[in-house]
Amino acid sequence: MAPSGNATAVALGATHHMVGREAIVHFLTVDFPRMFVADVAVDFRGFYADGDVVVVEETMQATLADGNAYSNDYCFIFQLRDGLIHRVREYMDTAKGHRMVFGDAGGDRTDDH
Repeated sequence: MAPSGNATAVALGATHHMVGREAIVHFLTVDFPRMFVADVAVDFRGFYADGDVVVVEETMQATLADGNAYSNDYCFIFQLRDGLIHRVREYMDTAKGHRMVFGDAGGDRTDDH
């Protein structure tokens, strides 16, 4: 099991909660590009909405700041307030994300599947 915290947040030394405009904009414009530096591609798997909640399933691939490849599945839950995004919750395979960002004892950053 991966250490506590989202691997992206751990690598960036950032919070794993994106609540409010300032936190969301900061993550998208400052933190995200520090970690995922090139070749970002998103394959959307599904969109689901109910009232003020939108769920997005996706697979993201990118090149990390150290030049290694990254690929992981995500589920984002967007909570809206007054028609605008207020909070973003991110779920992913944290063990795989941690392994791809930091490597493991054997230095392998690839997916076992």
